[in-house]
Amino acid sequence: MVGLVLVSHSRPLAEAVGDFVRKTVSSNLALSCSGGVGENREELGTDAVHIQEAIASVYSEDGVLVLMDMGSAILSAETAKEFLSPEQQENVRLTSAPLVEGGIAAAIQAQIGSSLEEVTNAALQSLLPKREQIQDVAAAPQPVAPAPPPPAGETLDVTILNTHGLHLRPAATLIKTLARFPAEILIENRTAHRGPVPVRSLVDVTRLQIRQGDSVRFSISASDSRPIVDAINLLVESRFGETPEEQPQEAPPRAPTTEKIFAVSRGIAIGRPLLRDAVEFTIPQEKLETGADAEREIGHLTTAIEQATTEFDNRINRLRDTLQRQELAVFDAQRMILSDETIFHEVRDQVEAQHMNAAAAWHSVLSRYATFQENVEDPYLRARAADFREVDRIVLSQLIDQKKAAPLPEQAIESPTIVICEELTPTLAEQFHRAVVAGVIQLGGGSTSHGAILARAFGLPAIGGARESLVRLRTAKFLAIDGSTGAIWIDPSSELVDQLTEKRRREVSEQETARRQSHERSITKDGVVVQVGANAGSANDIASARTNGAEFVGLFRSEFLFHDLDHQPDSEEQFAAFREALGPSEGSIPITIRLIDVGGDKPLPFLPQPKEANPFLGIRGVRLLMAHPPFFRAHLEAILRLAQTFTIRLMIPMVTDLSEVLATKSLLTEIAGDLVKAGVPHQWPIPVGAMIETPSAAVLIDQLLAHLDFVSIGTNDLTQYVLCAERGNASLSALSDPLHPAVVEVCKGVIRAAARHEVKASMCGEAASDPDAVPIWVGLGLRELSVVPAAIPGTKNHIRKLNASVLAAQLDTKSATFEGASDVRKFSQDFV
Repeated sequence: MVGLVLVSHSRPLAEAVGDFVRKTVSSNLALSCSGGVGENREELGTDAVHIQEAIASVYSEDGVLVLMDMGSAILSAETAKEFLSPEQQENVRLTSAPLVEGGIAAAIQAQIGSSLEEVTNAALQSLLPKREQIQDVAAAPQPVAPAPPPPAGETLDVTILNTHGLHLRPAATLIKTLARFPAEILIENRTAHRGPVPVRSLVDVTRLQIRQGDSVRFSISASDSRPIVDAINLLVESRFGETPEEQPQEAPPRAPTTEKIFAVSRGIAIGRPLLRDAVEFTIPQEKLETGADAEREIGHLTTAIEQATTEFDNRINRLRDTLQRQELAVFDAQRMILSDETIFHEVRDQVEAQHMNAAAAWHSVLSRYATFQENVEDPYLRARAADFREVDRIVLSQLIDQKKAAPLPEQAIESPTIVICEELTPTLAEQFHRAVVAGVIQLGGGSTSHGAILARAFGLPAIGGARESLVRLRTAKFLAIDGSTGAIWIDPSSELVDQLTEKRRREVSEQETARRQSHERSITKDGVVVQVGANAGSANDIASARTNGAEFVGLFRSEFLFHDLDHQPDSEEQFAAFREALGPSEGSIPITIRLIDVGGDKPLPFLPQPKEANPFLGIRGVRLLMAHPPFFRAHLEAILRLAQTFTIRLMIPMVTDLSEVLATKSLLTEIAGDLVKAGVPHQWPIPVGAMIETPSAAVLIDQLLAHLDFVSIGTNDLTQYVLCAERGNASLSALSDPLHPAVVEVCKGVIRAAARHEVKASMCGEAASDPDAVPIWVGLGLRELSVVPAAIPGTKNHIRKLNASVLAAQLDTKSATFEGASDVRKFSQDFV
């Protein structure tokens, strides 16, 4: 029998129509009703999740017909249908038929066993008897001028190659890339018959549920579609910037009744339990009374989103030297949810039309999208629901002035602790990493969530799906887990603890063997020594650098120590912050401190400056420091004092010409004289170098080298300045590749000039650890590379496989033939 679902803004109305249909036709109908929102569904509105549940309650292979009243009921019904599996969607119809007459007509046909097509037609024709009886028709509308035809467009059909389709991260890359074009661009999943939707909203694009192998059509309306087509093709071919990822170890469970503990992040953890209950927000239920109230609430929401965005930016900055680009993209995807226009408009609509306060409206919309994500078939995509829930919590914490979670107690820092939480979010993963938590047990969660990805990046043992063990976990005194197998032991015996400890010791020993190799020098096959150091921005990064065999710290980003401050730190506060951050080095390795490198594109609250039209070409780096003399002096003084204890090299950022170098060195000499007079311990002179990241510095390199002790090539900024292509713009990825021949030639000029002047040259941008790039830099004569700590062992091993002299000869012969970055990469790959 075909099932029927009646949807209304009013729960009493929906139930009354349902009761009328049953009494008129049959009490044995497969009929369900959905209406209202809020507590006991007493408020006017519709809920897509409740509609989906109503559909599920009457679903059969015969099909389901959904009738609804008007307005948001239609949108909610459409969303509810999207919550279903593709197979179920084929058997569910939405109809424009009237609720009462259509419901009666459809019920009669369903009762006699008619097909879904026949039931739908009966509902659509249900008004004909009334019209024939009353004989009224709507007046013909006044003729209007025909709408102008849409601009000539172009369609592009592509096949998606990404293993997990267009989930949040590649979808975010697509939207950011195409947003730069003045065009109307639609995307359609032709395989699953979903869409088209504009390529503007992250949630709209992900709702298409585009999987690997799906045929996707882009419809482009633009005066010139060629660059857009090229950009899309480039994205598809590059898999939207993704690299192959681990397959899910186990699909996250759908419901508590089917739960099974699964592995998330390898490693054995032993420790005392710490239950971290999920934060339950008390959502205010106050209704708004006036339009002014609604505008006030929208203002509160906008402010909360801005504050949350700042949190994400700060987190990305903290982790930039700890995580690889792919792992950092986790936060970028969540940041896109924050700025999604579809979400914001839906929240605004609920505030204005349903008089909901901002917190209640935000929570309602984000919960709906999380539920939608939880109901998709693909387990990898299903795990993305956690991102919507986390963004929901972060904004709620701002809106209702409630902290996201209490700080971890000292137990989690001072003794081995296994944290039990609902799910491991990216925020918690970072917090646990900083607290040195031994391991994590998720009651729910998943092995492919963004929190799980970060746990593996941090080396944090974790398992998931342990809800059925919660009662025993709450009373446990000691726990052990194996993140490789998903095993969990509650109050294990001393013998078992000994066995697990021994197993962990063996694992650690194996890791130590690998680390010992990373502590060995990296020498090419022809005997050339290439030193490998680390980029860092915190004490954890310094510790990780030493663990992974860093021979030096080639870039310490000093701004990371101060980006949370709302006041200008004096020399003493800066000195203390530096000393604490560099402490794990124990003075055993040289550390290059880059002076605070900020500007309009990445400001510090205590160094205000006017808004700039193009901050990338504005007051940045040393320019900003020179514009704030008191802070600049305090900054340099702290570093000179630090050099008394640590082996410090000072690096000037964003150097344009010699005047900036000379001014900085003159100020250092002056400050050192003042410290001598005051009897303050310090070290001067110390090596002073410059970041070569502007074309002018590269052109004037010989002039600069006469006054510098070292230089470091910053390929990130240098690439975008040389090629006039922002590195965050995926549509320009072919022109933002540090292996573009133009960038390689600039780097070659700097490296060879440094060799002539007998000045050390290093590289500290992302290209320093790019497997395709390492042979190029070694062949050009670079003998120092500074990379993220985790990349040190791999970079050293890569260097050991190279022959520097052969590379140099081959580059001299072939470099003139390179036409693009792909040629350079092919040369490198073929050589290795």
